[in-house]
Amino acid sequence: MIPKLKKFIKRHWWLSLLIIIGGFLRFYNLNSSLQFLGDQGRDALVLKNIILDHDLVFLGPITSVGDMYLGPFYYYFMAPFLWLFSFNPAGPAYATTLIGVITIPVIYLITKEMFSKKAAIYTSILYTIGSIPILQTRGAWNPNPMPLVVLGILYSLYQANYKKNPRLLWLFGLSLAIALQLHYMIVFLAPLLVWQTILILKNQKSRKYFVSAIIIFILLNLPLALFEFKNNFLNTRGLSYYFQNNEYQGFSLLNLLKDTVGRSQEIIGMMLGFGEKTNTFRTWVTNITLLSSIILVIKKPKNEFILIFIWIASCIITLSAFNGDIFPHYLGFIMPIVYIIVGVLLAKLNKFLHIIPILFFAIFVYFNSQTLSSAYESRGNLNSVRKTSEFIVDDINEHEYKDFNLALIDDTRDYKAMSFRYFVELNKVKPLWVDSYDKTDILYVVSPYIQTDILNHPSWEIQAIKPARVIQTWEFQKSENIYKIERL
Repeated sequence: MIPKLKKFIKRHWWLSLLIIIGGFLRFYNLNSSLQFLGDQGRDALVLKNIILDHDLVFLGPITSVGDMYLGPFYYYFMAPFLWLFSFNPAGPAYATTLIGVITIPVIYLITKEMFSKKAAIYTSILYTIGSIPILQTRGAWNPNPMPLVVLGILYSLYQANYKKNPRLLWLFGLSLAIALQLHYMIVFLAPLLVWQTILILKNQKSRKYFVSAIIIFILLNLPLALFEFKNNFLNTRGLSYYFQNNEYQGFSLLNLLKDTVGRSQEIIGMMLGFGEKTNTFRTWVTNITLLSSIILVIKKPKNEFILIFIWIASCIITLSAFNGDIFPHYLGFIMPIVYIIVGVLLAKLNKFLHIIPILFFAIFVYFNSQTLSSAYESRGNLNSVRKTSEFIVDDINEHEYKDFNLALIDDTRDYKAMSFRYFVELNKVKPLWVDSYDKTDILYVVSPYIQTDILNHPSWEIQAIKPARVIQTWEFQKSENIYKIERL
């Protein structure tokens, strides 16, 4: 094993260098810039209960929209890392960051096999230094491992339908099942998956291997399926309502064509780090990428390139009917494909046009370095949340409170104070649960802002304890303020 690894490193020394650079960019200043917000606090509580209380879960995180639940894969995958880091929430963050580093050689090897070494070099360099791939792995969040999982889907489909090697279809079932448990935005890949499944079923040799993919997919999603049956298909109804009434607009060809412009810029330009808002470079990069791809499909059609082009084109169309905002973490299911297609296009340029990749890389580095510089300078809140929680714990122990609870007032809308709740519980102090504010006698309200009339704040968490009075206030310059409220 070790001799083979040494031989690989010697043959691909520059790839090893990219891995080192990618690791540095992803891990640099990670601990001090980590944000520990409500979602991370909620997940950390679940992981802690799995480890310490052996409280096995059959559901994963709840989605930010639609009140739907993901599968539990993310929790079971991250639990060992929380344990290894002695329940420091940085553990799962380091795990997702490591996954981001692993994705670099994986995207190189897949691109090299599907296209060429030159395309693989361009792709892996861009992916190594791209701000979106870097920032989307610097933290513990369920969508963050998606790019690596999506590469598993891509490679297994490539092997089955284009190399006539269906033995890896088990990887398709595994990757798709995991992707569905990381983020439901993977459903926008449905048209491509249906097309590729039809190709699989047309091949008699592939059918028996496809059965293994189905079995793995069902087994990994069994807990979620049982939850659906038990709860009258709660997720299915939520997804249907979500598309019909909230974020998915009715079909209009004119609106669809109009929205493809914005969505294409988000899928290509934004993913390449040219800004979350429309600008000249983002528009030009997107249009040139799409136009060059269309020309290549028409003039020199190659099945592998058609696959990744339709992957992007179908996602642009399906997401154009999506009426909500699109954020980078929504697009993990397409992120690596964007980098592959750009790498392939750059590699297709002949020697007389080598100035184009140089110019593109210069502009790419300029935009992405600015985003990274800002991110590296940002101050995380993990240590502050820990210290504030320990301060509250000391006060609880001093007064021997029993029926107490926590609340948070800030811009994140984490009114239940899940991040602070995690550290309080970790110190073996158990607050009432989030549905028991009306039974609370003592409420600790945390806020980064000075509160002058906190009893009249409209949040239910505060209103549920009234009539009440503020019995103690701690206001700090460099950490969160704490307001202790007592029920009268």
